[in-house]
Amino acid sequence: MSCRSHGHGPCSSTVVHDFSKSDGVTRNTIAIGTQPGPGRRVNPDDALPKTSQLAIVLMLACGFAGIALRYLAREHTNIDTFQFLIPWYVFARDHGIGGLAEPFTNYSPFYSYLLLIAARFDWLGQPLSLVKALSAMFELGCAIVIAQMVWRATRVPLRASMAFCAVWLAPTVLFNGAMWGQADSIWTFFALLSVAMFMRNRNGVLPFAVGCSVKAQGVFLGPFVLGMILRRKIHLAWLAAIPGVYAITAIPVLVAGRSLVSVLGVYLGQANMYHHLTMNAANVWVFAGRTPYTVGVAIGLVLAAASGLALSIFIAQSKRTGPEFILLVACASLILMPYLLPKMHERYFYGFELASIALACLNLRYLPFAVIAQVDGVLSYLAFESEIVMGLLPAALCNTFLVFYLVLDLRQGERGFRLPRLTWLGFAASTAGLFSYLLLAGAGLNVSPAYMLAAGLAALMALLLVKESRCASSDGPAPSH
Repeated sequence: MSCRSHGHGPCSSTVVHDFSKSDGVTRNTIAIGTQPGPGRRVNPDDALPKTSQLAIVLMLACGFAGIALRYLAREHTNIDTFQFLIPWYVFARDHGIGGLAEPFTNYSPFYSYLLLIAARFDWLGQPLSLVKALSAMFELGCAIVIAQMVWRATRVPLRASMAFCAVWLAPTVLFNGAMWGQADSIWTFFALLSVAMFMRNRNGVLPFAVGCSVKAQGVFLGPFVLGMILRRKIHLAWLAAIPGVYAITAIPVLVAGRSLVSVLGVYLGQANMYHHLTMNAANVWVFAGRTPYTVGVAIGLVLAAASGLALSIFIAQSKRTGPEFILLVACASLILMPYLLPKMHERYFYGFELASIALACLNLRYLPFAVIAQVDGVLSYLAFESEIVMGLLPAALCNTFLVFYLVLDLRQGERGFRLPRLTWLGFAASTAGLFSYLLLAGAGLNVSPAYMLAAGLAALMALLLVKESRCASSDGPAPSH
């Protein structure tokens, strides 16, 4: 599908970016549509109060809606609930601080402390509700951090409000926390905080180190952080903060009597827990299911390490600047690692799914990335939730498109965007058809002409969306530097 020039035809749009001078970057404003005609004057101060009021109302409405949805899902359970979460909580409640001497979870000590805090409020509700409340607190934190990112970059209240609402009500966020009670919002909160600090020209290594001490998945942001360290000429000694923060968070359990070997072996134990190249993750290993396990693990580690190092070097050497670029390379790091690494779970694209929402709010051209990431995430969650594994194939294919175009975008850069309305309509229709087929066909492998048609159309429309979102005009504004 051909790209159209800016300023001509109904698809014309203008993109100019606005970043706060106090953050040390150039101030610019994002505007979509045509410019005011001659003689027309727009006073931002006149529109600001109404815009701010609308932003606050929207945020409050979505905030209460999110609380209501989480309340309705408070009793939803799955096998992990009874095998892990509830027993962990009960142990923390019954043993108190003394229980820290035992490895009663297979997570890092940080999560054990959170369970102990939640157990102090045992009288407020059921164990599962309190465990889910922990996730909800950090989901709220993620929404606030992303809203702050967008606000500082654009100074547009409605965009910041929409960013908050989109994260707070994102389907994958509700699946992860409200329905499953998983803790991915915790490490993601610290990862996003790290990105936000780098966007403000501050050192974000410390929150990144905290994220790594929460869950090993925090390392997905590692290539980005290393690249920013090299780019900003931050002393490499800051890398010692990663094991240092973990050691500090482990002090209470060590004092309580837990062995050092047990504390240091948490992440190694997690890595050896399952022996499958993909645990419902929509990544490259969906296409290589028959690869021998040991061979696949070795290849995946090499691919991820090489790609991560290449991304770090690119970040360090790139001449592009500004919050949007920093957020873009963070998104690339958060999708590349779980896409290439083996043994990944369906939940491990969580960080990218949220960061892509922030990127879409900064530049509407990236809206397809955020939407497709949510669709792929839900398809992956259904593989565990309802054993509908056939959704993984189109999800993995669409994630492949996202990785390809993000990397291409980093290499070439773009200057504009258009809104391919017909492609959006086609994507919505084909995706609805795919979901309908999968839900009606049920669990397992359900290969049929209907499935192939629905999956193929959804993947094709996703490809057209990300392709057309990259259409640059030959006479559009140059990228901000």
